[in-house]
Amino acid sequence: MSSSGTVPFSIQQAISQFASETDKIIKSLRDDLGAGPTPTVVYHYTDSSGLRGIIETGRLWLSDVFSMNDPSELNHGFSIFLDVLKAKAVSHDAQLFAKELWSFRNRIGIEKSGNYFTCSFSKAGNDLGQWRAYADNGRGYVLGFGTTQLEAAFTQAGKPGFAETTPLAYDDARLAQMHCQIVDKLFEFLSLHCNPAAKPDWYTQLTLKALEAGLHFKHPAYVNEQEYRFLEAHPINQPVPDLKFKAHRPYSLGRYREFDWRRSARDALQQIIIGPAADRQESLQFASDCLKAFHSGTVQITCSDIPYRG
Repeated sequence: MSSSGTVPFSIQQAISQFASETDKIIKSLRDDLGAGPTPTVVYHYTDSSGLRGIIETGRLWLSDVFSMNDPSELNHGFSIFLDVLKAKAVSHDAQLFAKELWSFRNRIGIEKSGNYFTCSFSKAGNDLGQWRAYADNGRGYVLGFGTTQLEAAFTQAGKPGFAETTPLAYDDARLAQMHCQIVDKLFEFLSLHCNPAAKPDWYTQLTLKALEAGLHFKHPAYVNEQEYRFLEAHPINQPVPDLKFKAHRPYSLGRYREFDWRRSARDALQQIIIGPAADRQESLQFASDCLKAFHSGTVQITCSDIPYRG
């Protein structure tokens, strides 16, 4: 949705410089989030079909963030950004820009700003809320992967697009502070490089940076999940390689990419935990059969000790 063909070169340079400056702001957050100790194991909650698929194919699915089951996660971060933008829009021109960005977002949609694919893990391998939400209401499984091996396979050299692994933050005040820095940069550039023809370019770039910042946060209510996210990004103006589709909501398809973890990190799979509401004997047999049929290597199978109430 770019109008770069009618925008002066100086304005295009300003937009590129804005992108570079805001990239530094977001990188600072990434560095901060990654400064803590890396967990030894990260855990992926799934049901019995997911367990079999992951073990049989040796692949994990990276889902399009716009096809996630709960779109409120993206809307939460973006709504904080819009609140910050409106609060900082003091002048008439700034208020008009904020109003038009809101209209642009509703008309075009934030999904037009980039291609983002994620696979969610957790630093918590036996969390009741996640058993209920992501593992067949406690009847599913958790797969425990060695973090170092899995990260190395995911971020390997030559991988298409941009790939990172990061824990999420659950701090709305911190997210608002980051959005304040991005908005301050925006108004700094707009005051010097205001051109009506360039507004769609500014809207697209600003939406992109707000989304990138928000992808590192979740609502504080989900802090118990201790999510550790594997994130892939691809340019919006280029085809996404090896793109696949799955049934999503009624009459719609969700996009995803596959991460072949077994090719270069076979030994990363270390644990399987059986859910607290599962039939232990049947679930243990199923997990054992999957490993015997599709996977070589030592994998420990245990059972959750949570006293489960449905």
